[in-house]
Amino acid sequence: MPSRTVFDTADPVPRMLAGPPDPIRSLRLPHWVGISALAGGIVLAAIVIPPQLSPAVEQPPERPLGQTAPAGTESPTTGYVPDGAPGVVPETGAPAPESTGSARPDPRPTAPTATPGRPAAPDEGRSEAPRPTPTRTSGPTPSSRSITVQAEDPGNVLGGGAKVASCPSCDGGARVRYLGTLTVNFTNPTAGGRTIAVTYQTDGDRQLKISVNDAAPTTHAVSGAGWDVPRTFRYDAELPAGRTSLTFFNDTGPPPDIDKITIS
Repeated sequence: MPSRTVFDTADPVPRMLAGPPDPIRSLRLPHWVGISALAGGIVLAAIVIPPQLSPAVEQPPERPLGQTAPAGTESPTTGYVPDGAPGVVPETGAPAPESTGSARPDPRPTAPTATPGRPAAPDEGRSEAPRPTPTRTSGPTPSSRSITVQAEDPGNVLGGGAKVASCPSCDGGARVRYLGTLTVNFTNPTAGGRTIAVTYQTDGDRQLKISVNDAAPTTHAVSGAGWDVPRTFRYDAELPAGRTSLTFFNDTGPPPDIDKITIS
């Protein structure tokens, strides 16, 4: 039976039906398969490898709506250009955070720093409030302190028949009557002019003489409304400092009764 020639559109080389396989055609099929696999691998590598080799471009941080970028900090291509000389490759990284502090200077003055062993300079911008001057409260001076001596005081010296008698209307409840002489002793703190006040009782007009430390006496006219009505007269005298004596008497007539003496 004669063999029939068969034509395959995929294979231009005719082969005989029921004939032995063509060895050249058997080797052609694996050859095309290898070429196709190689081409697919190249295409796949071209798609996957370039994105991994290209450097990642960092996106600039988003800004609030309406805020403009400061001059010299961004470029249209990279988003951030650090300051530096031309030709220097900038380091990739996030931009430095912007300062949120106020640009206005602090109006409050700062205290000067003191150096050990050296006094701190005064702060010319600050003025200290004046310190209040302490007020000293003192009592009366010795020269203004009053001294009161009762006529009947046991430290006094009576002479010429003078006697101590009770007196309901007198300051100390007693007085010196029938005056010959009455010497009153006291200590004067400072020398100088003093005021001597003499409280007495008398009925009518009389005279009283006073001597300071046995010096020449001064004469004083007194008058009264009765022996139970106290009266007071005053006069100025220069008194020495220290132990001082006042002598009361009247060698020319009857004197008044003496109640007390006050030196101020």
